Amino acid sequence: MEYTKVFDPDQVVFRIDLNLPRVRVPDEAVRAWLPLVTELRPVAMEFSEAHPDGLREGFVAQLLVAVPLPEGGPGDALRSLLGTLGAPDLRVTEDAWLEGGQAQAEATGVGTSGPYGAYLVLAAVGHDPLNPEGDRQDYPDSGDDL
Repeated sequence: MEYTKVFDPDQVVFRIDLNLPRVRVPDEAVRAWLPLVTELRPVAMEFSEAHPDGLREGFVAQLLVAVPLPEGGPGDALRSLLGTLGAPDLRVTEDAWLEGGQAQAEATGVGTSGPYGAYLVLAAVGHDPLNPEGDRQDYPDSGDDL
């Protein structure tokens, strides 16, 4: 998702990856995700059919969502989001909140969680978790060394 936005330092920004493996047509995927999109009101959303050679089947989506930082801190925002996703069983790693203002929640293996098929949530305070500098990133390397 190529979206560049500068967020306020008092916002928690989430990247939410979703997968509906049993869905075979785009209309069905959109209908399944519409209640979530309506509730979360993402600033950006991308959805597509899963790549035939990838680990996922059906349809995948990524939402970029920003919410006000609650009084209880970013951990409260993450727990609230997991409740909205119906995905309390995602494994959460919050130790990074203290250092870089980031955290993540993920499904183990290639599974998904909840009715929306959440499998990865990245969170950061005041910036996009995938783009901490706030500007568009350029990665010219092929990634062959990964």
